[in-house]
Amino acid sequence: MRRGLAVGIGIYALLLAMHGPLLGLPYFWDEAGYFVPAGLDFFRHGWLIPHATLPNGHPPLLAIYLSGAWLLGGFHPWVTRAAMLVWAAAMLLGVERLARPRLGRLSFVPAVLLGISPLVFAQATLAQLDLPVAALIVWALVAMGALGRQRAWLAAACFTAACLMKETAVIAPLAVLALGLADAGQRRRMLPMLMPVAAVAAWFLYYHHVTGYWFGNPQFFAYNVGQAAFSPGRIGLALVRRVWQLAFYDGTGALTVLALVAVWQRGRGRGARSGKRAPEPRASLPRTWLAIMVVYLVFHAVVGGAVLARYLLPALALYFIWLSEALVELRYATAWIGVCAAVLVTSWFWNPPYPFPYEDNLAYVTFVQLHVQAAREWERHPPTGAIWTAWPASDELTRPDLGYVRHPLAVHALDDFSGPSLAQVSEGTGALYLYSQIYQPRRDLDAWLPFWSSWSRRFFHFEPPVEPQAWLQRSHLQAWSVTKRAGQWVVLAR
Repeated sequence: MRRGLAVGIGIYALLLAMHGPLLGLPYFWDEAGYFVPAGLDFFRHGWLIPHATLPNGHPPLLAIYLSGAWLLGGFHPWVTRAAMLVWAAAMLLGVERLARPRLGRLSFVPAVLLGISPLVFAQATLAQLDLPVAALIVWALVAMGALGRQRAWLAAACFTAACLMKETAVIAPLAVLALGLADAGQRRRMLPMLMPVAAVAAWFLYYHHVTGYWFGNPQFFAYNVGQAAFSPGRIGLALVRRVWQLAFYDGTGALTVLALVAVWQRGRGRGARSGKRAPEPRASLPRTWLAIMVVYLVFHAVVGGAVLARYLLPALALYFIWLSEALVELRYATAWIGVCAAVLVTSWFWNPPYPFPYEDNLAYVTFVQLHVQAAREWERHPPTGAIWTAWPASDELTRPDLGYVRHPLAVHALDDFSGPSLAQVSEGTGALYLYSQIYQPRRDLDAWLPFWSSWSRRFFHFEPPVEPQAWLQRSHLQAWSVTKRAGQWVVLAR
């Protein structure tokens, strides 16, 4: 216990040092749009369901956790980000504990590789749900017997906390429950797995009692369920994207290819282990792990308007254990693992040749820095009328708590920068704040796959943004500030 605590503190200290330059950044995207306002509502008023932002049905555990951190350290981005790093440290320590019986002294390998993977490194300081959920699910699996002991009630408590962090985490204990009920010898031990299911049910009953809605709100339900669950074509494409995000995204592809080479060599009897190594890994991952990975892939292909990679973090943690088991089988394994680490770190800064969410690597830092600069420009030179812009910039300029402005500015919020939004603009528009909402590379891979653009519009309702020049021409405004950096841009016009 003491050793585990000391290792956990060491991991946290290392993460804190590595993320030091990021701790003071203002809040980004969904942090700004939901999680920080929801946390502030609980912190200031004790509201489990937020009033300052449109409630979407998420349980309140993250808001409660952030409130505790702010109570101790004050409301400041560095307090929030330091508090979120606790979850990152917990997840990495849990991965090491899960891997220990399978990799022995090399159990640190999956934890290190996962910790420096671009998605985890970027998400580690962001006040969002999915990394804490991954940490809790990993520790539930540790409690279930990764160290040779069955602690079902402790596992159920971790699963319950995960479900009170994010309601969709219930798919993990449901997968465990289904496996247990299929095994006559395990059925009695499955009773605790009903606890997280009951917790989610109780939350939705309370949420319905207060809001009148069962799942979020009508817009949230339509976006995340209505447009997705009944479209076979969309589900198929989303599943392809989910497999890509798990196995090949953000530099992970290099690890997957090397792992497959190791599996192929093992199958041909050409294992290359030499010297003193960890014990031979088991032939396959535990059924429970595989079930959670599969259910996360399938569920998040069926449900969810945004096909975000961070939704797969619990599956990614387990996948990195499998990758590491294969990588240590390679000849010159140390060198190859070093190459994999270099690829992952490089992918913090390297952007792929196709559009992707900024939060999947350190591109989000550039986004925040550009928006801080733009907000300061608007504060120094406020326009006479409202600033027309789209979310999240609309919130950045009107909510000083987010860290961009000292006082709210007048804003006219647009849905996006697509053609229908452009149609709202006229010559009387006061000012424009245009920016790149998603990464658009100069040489977009979509240009080689024209069918993907049409599929994105058809199945994911993606409306491409209109070029800034068209906005300027329609509004008869002049750009007085244009900033470009690392494939992103901001245009301010009046």
